[in-house]
Amino acid sequence: METNDLKKFLERIPTWPKQAQEEALQSLQVIEDYFVIDAGLARDLVRAETEIRRGDGTPQEEVFERFGV
Repeated sequence: METNDLKKFLERIPTWPKQAQEEALQSLQVIEDYFVIDAGLARDLVRAETEIRRGDGTPQEEVFERFGV
């Protein structure tokens, strides 16, 4: 699907019945949550990877012990 096709499709949504618009919004939010990471999560992932490469962080055994696993 091309970006222009998506834009044209999204432009039609305001003409849909209100309930269909609400369902479309909910569906798009679920898709975004599943496929798109936000800036905060991206920072956390980079920080975690950096800690792992340096050998920093909490040992797995300690985490398990802390949470009773």
